[in-house]
Amino acid sequence: METARATGGREVAEPGKHQTGGIVLIGFMGTGKTAVGWRLARALGVPFVDTDALIEKKAAARIPEIFEQQGESGFRAIEKAVIRSLADGVRRVVATGGGAVLDPDNFAVLRSLGPVIHLKAPAETVLARTRGDSGVRPLLAGNDPLERIRSLQRERAPVYGRADHEIDTSRHTIEETVGMVKTWAESEERVIRVDLGPDSYDIVIGPEVLDRLGQRMKSFDLTGRALVVTHPGIAERYGGRTTDSLRAAGFEPDLVEVPEGEAQKSLPWAEKLYDAMLDHGMDRRSPVIALGGGVIGDLAGFAAATFLRGVPFIQVPTSLLAQVDASVGGKVAVDHRRGKNLIGAFYQPLLVLASLDTLDSLPDRELRAGMAEVIKYGVIADPGLFAYIEGRLDDILKRDRGVLAHLVARSCEIKAEVVAGDEREQGRRAILNFGHTMGHAIETQTGMLHGEAVAIGMVYAARVAERMEMLDGESVRRLIELVRRTGLPDRCDGLDVPATIETMKFDKKSVGGRPRFILPGRIGKVAVRDDVPAEYIRSVLATGN
Repeated sequence: METARATGGREVAEPGKHQTGGIVLIGFMGTGKTAVGWRLARALGVPFVDTDALIEKKAAARIPEIFEQQGESGFRAIEKAVIRSLADGVRRVVATGGGAVLDPDNFAVLRSLGPVIHLKAPAETVLARTRGDSGVRPLLAGNDPLERIRSLQRERAPVYGRADHEIDTSRHTIEETVGMVKTWAESEERVIRVDLGPDSYDIVIGPEVLDRLGQRMKSFDLTGRALVVTHPGIAERYGGRTTDSLRAAGFEPDLVEVPEGEAQKSLPWAEKLYDAMLDHGMDRRSPVIALGGGVIGDLAGFAAATFLRGVPFIQVPTSLLAQVDASVGGKVAVDHRRGKNLIGAFYQPLLVLASLDTLDSLPDRELRAGMAEVIKYGVIADPGLFAYIEGRLDDILKRDRGVLAHLVARSCEIKAEVVAGDEREQGRRAILNFGHTMGHAIETQTGMLHGEAVAIGMVYAARVAERMEMLDGESVRRLIELVRRTGLPDRCDGLDVPATIETMKFDKKSVGGRPRFILPGRIGKVAVRDDVPAEYIRSVLATGN
């Protein structure tokens, strides 16, 4: 597996960390890659692609014909183009040809798609499975196919050995192999890099990664005293695990409990955290750790950004909303009585550690609220993700660990890519606020959960986009149906419309007093608009239509 080196207090990732939630199957011919891959994709609810099938489609010829007409070099050139085309952000199961990974460029692309699993089998098993296939497997042509298999396996062994995991399919049925790959992949850590030059950091996603917090922090240039900021309920569940992990790594943690609720995201509570840091004897290399949801991350991050002009900050999000959104991107803030997040900064964490097991204890209402932000990512950037949520919603609400791992990873990938291109929200990063312009105002006026207000804001933005002839009615229907199926509200009756509009004037995206709206043109693409007629906003806030 890849390593990281510490530089200036931050980790610098080595090349090759896999970035998406797909699975790649490599190995010699006849090891079951296609049979396993097809069933695995069906079990995961994602597409399956066989690179050999894509090669034949691209060349409009069978593989033996390609070898005959263009030679192996011609075949490998087509194979390389096909593999490069798979780096499109879509989560899928990929089965490769046996020799595809011999090209280092191919291996790098495949590793970026997800964990690489090597399916293997003894030469005798391969021969038995492929006997009679020499007409469709050109590399087996000759008088001694068994020796040819052994020779090729020896040649390719060093490359196959670079896989993240290995399974001998001669010892297991196809169904058993599928189960083994699925179980392994669901327990594997995913690492996503937020590329911001010297402020770059990793998002680590996986089960029980909380227990490795202290060990990961040792790679940074930190002093021993640390402050953990959390809620009482989170402290009861995970505070001991967190402080035990820190102590085992040589840190001296202090823990501050902040009462639950948006009201605590305030300057008075930030001052209490300053007092705690001073009492604990913290210096400029002493880390602040946010253990909790979005409120804790915002408050602790704001305190870290402003104490001693900035101390190291680590996010350990325990809610779905925080794992997919609030903990990533470096926005930290407290509220003002006239609006949310009006007092804040851009301050990137050293590390984000998303421990999926913390979602097991999340109340159903908060899980559903977090799903609003996941749906948002589908609308703004990934129609495949939107369709995935539509198809796997029952598994999501049942907290299927593998499905949730994919949702968290894909959401973080999208946000990481957007933030890397626009850290300070001068341009494209504004699209991450889809549903938030009206949503924040509704949240302020009603006190509902952030995700619930964002769900309403997304539906209202879609209705405005439809009225402006930007978005088709079918896409509006799909969004509303998904929001409702998730158990989220799609309208807010009885709003004080003038007060809500007044609150929107303080939205941070406003320019010259004019609010900017993120409106969808289709599922997967949005635009920033500041020309929305005021009557459209009043109408949708008043009627929900």
